[in-house]
Amino acid sequence: MKFPLFVALSLVSLFASANETAPTAAPAASADQTAQYDYSEDLDIAKVVRVTNASNPANPCGPVKAKMQYVDSKGVAHTLEYTRLGDACENG
Repeated sequence: MKFPLFVALSLVSLFASANETAPTAAPAASADQTAQYDYSEDLDIAKVVRVTNASNPANPCGPVKAKMQYVDSKGVAHTLEYTRLGDACENG
């Protein structure tokens, strides 16, 4: 009596799990990839984790590449690359 019940419940469990969609690796892959920022984008930034700047020795006051790692309001981590003005520029 117990064996047929076990088989029936196992089959129900098997078919129920077959209908579920498998989690995709796309969100995890996008978190590891660096996105290029477009200034027309609206960003959802809940917390900035790290900002790194690349220097340009030929022109320290010119545009330099920077990367920002942040977490959005849903808790997903992102890395964003953007262009900014170098630190050697005078404001004036």
